Amino acid sequence: MKIGIEVQRLFRKKKYGIETSSLALLKKLQSLHHDTEFVVFVKDDVDRDCFSESANFKIKKVAGKFFVDFEQFFLPLAARREKVDLLHCTGNTTPYFSPVPVVQTLHDIIFMDPIPNKDSLYQRLGNQYRRKVVPLVSPHSRAIITVSHYEKQRIVSRLGIDEKKIEVVYNGINEDHFYPSTDDKILAQVRHRYGLPENFILFLGNPSRRKNPMGVIEAYVMYASKVANPLPLVTPGLTQKFIAHVLKNLNAEYDPKRFITPGYIRDEDLPFIYGLSKLFLFPSLSEGFGMPVIEAMACGTPVITSKISCMPEIAGDAALLVDPLSAPSIADGLLRMLGNADYRERKIRDGLANAKRFSWDTAAERVLSIYESVLYPSKSARPATSSPLVKKIPEPNFYFFNKPR
Repeated sequence: MKIGIEVQRLFRKKKYGIETSSLALLKKLQSLHHDTEFVVFVKDDVDRDCFSESANFKIKKVAGKFFVDFEQFFLPLAARREKVDLLHCTGNTTPYFSPVPVVQTLHDIIFMDPIPNKDSLYQRLGNQYRRKVVPLVSPHSRAIITVSHYEKQRIVSRLGIDEKKIEVVYNGINEDHFYPSTDDKILAQVRHRYGLPENFILFLGNPSRRKNPMGVIEAYVMYASKVANPLPLVTPGLTQKFIAHVLKNLNAEYDPKRFITPGYIRDEDLPFIYGLSKLFLFPSLSEGFGMPVIEAMACGTPVITSKISCMPEIAGDAALLVDPLSAPSIADGLLRMLGNADYRERKIRDGLANAKRFSWDTAAERVLSIYESVLYPSKSARPATSSPLVKKIPEPNFYFFNKPR
């Protein structure tokens, strides 16, 4: 059994959702010590040390100057040369022509929604590519993995894919990385590295409309007007220029001391940033999974997030759910979470418990079982000398995290 896994930008220095989740999955698959051979197809870049070869894991660097030629031309050639039995593409899109069966991870289909003009040119071009390619390639995939039942129903509705082909595999949390830190020395170093204040609100959004930065800034202004000493808002994904522009449109005073913009946060520092923050604000308009919600909870940080999209499924009642389209609703959430110590502590406890629902062990086992179901759809089709890759495990419980109070 030989499985190819494509993670085109695995070696990029600044990793985002697709790369970080794929890296965590690869490391967990590598630790399971099964007999399956793996070939990881990547584009060469600077962070080559993030994942290393092992006895049954080979790294194959694939040519391609752009995203398109890597995926549509060089990747199928590499899969054929490596003689893999199955190709798992982890970044939403797949080659139109593949020499072997394809398993596709379709994290979300947010790119099928209207593309805001305020998104960057890179974001708009990427979304246009996915808009064209995904409806063409997805029907040919033998199985589609997505990250929430909310997104599964969106895929069925928008792309007309048979729901029996779509498997929900929740992302996991790396418990060795995301946990409540009590190391004062490291916390002080991270605070100094990014110029963070003693207490602050954390917002990890970016200028994209779906991350709701304008709504967050408007809500923060409302919150700040109602308290004597408002906590600063730390926004690594925004710039002072962007914030000043939004405030000007709101006819609000611009005070740079209230908005901290440290820029890109290194992955190894992110858990400590969560831990240092007084609360994590994530009122996104649309997500496939909303990984930052679980990361913050695992670090012991209370969360405010949206009552729409996938967030109720992932956060349940462990977070304070607000209307992301209403700045007053977000502002009221800030006032409630920061003004009621008992409520805040309860949400911290609930969040720590909720984060335990999400395991990379479970995710890796489910992914392996999907590979098996594609290659050996029935017991009679499986070679007599072969044994299942992993034991079958039950479908995860995805309903709201409701428990009696």
